[in-house]
Amino acid sequence: MFCLFYEIKQGDTLYSISRRYNMNINTIIMANPFINIYNLQIGDVICLPSIPQSGFAHLTTYLIEDGDTLGSVVDKSNINLADLLAINDIYSISLLPGTTLSVPILGEGEGGIVL
Repeated sequence: MFCLFYEIKQGDTLYSISRRYNMNINTIIMANPFINIYNLQIGDVICLPSIPQSGFAHLTTYLIEDGDTLGSVVDKSNINLADLLAINDIYSISLLPGTTLSVPILGEGEGGIVL
């Protein structure tokens, strides 16, 4: 399991965070047993857990654009955060504009859309 630490910002709800990162609310709740989910405070840091799938047949590259975040790359690619982190070296992911990341191509049999 990978954990992306996310700092709560004004207007965030557990639902909006779960939609932005394409994950189940209950998964977030279970990964954060000490966070009061009914009273999220700006500045609270929560774990957004993700378990990588395996066996992607094809990869493509994604060129980081100005303003990209891991969340926006996951949204644009319609992939699991853990898959993005597992395919790339999670310790050296650079989100500087012009950097490329490897991204799995999701086919019909893999539950997603072809990029």
